[in-house]
Amino acid sequence: MIEVRQVRGQTRPVVDCADERLVAYALAVEAIFGELRAIIGQLSGTLILLQARRPRDLGDLPAIARERRDGAVERIAHLDPPDSRLADRGKLHQAVGHIDAAIVEMRRMTRERSTEQIASASARLAAAYRLMQDICDHRIGLTMVDTSNACCTCGKTLA
Repeated sequence: MIEVRQVRGQTRPVVDCADERLVAYALAVEAIFGELRAIIGQLSGTLILLQARRPRDLGDLPAIARERRDGAVERIAHLDPPDSRLADRGKLHQAVGHIDAAIVEMRRMTRERSTEQIASASARLAAAYRLMQDICDHRIGLTMVDTSNACCTCGKTLA
């Protein structure tokens, strides 16, 4: 809760320590959240392509996803969530685990493709997505769909 006080004749907001910690956390987790959201989206699109045809090589996508994932994991380790958001760190780590498992299945699909591999990779990405949805909180900028650059925003940033 932000309270307002008169300080030297001026009205100023006073943010308590818990709010400052939540703001710092929101700024730190937003980048991690966005990174993992993007990785899930990229891998989901790649999975669709893998189902449609049998490429010999996924290109650099798994390596790029792995680099982005590694950066996110490093930042997760440094998160300092307030008490109200303590469960987020575990959910972020679980989402990373599902992303890792999906990458393994997708790499196997370049050599051989089976219905089980497709189902497994899809289930892993869906599980990661659900964990990310559990963390969503529009009040601190955590949403699974980023509409800030969508045509429906008319160039405006959604609040």
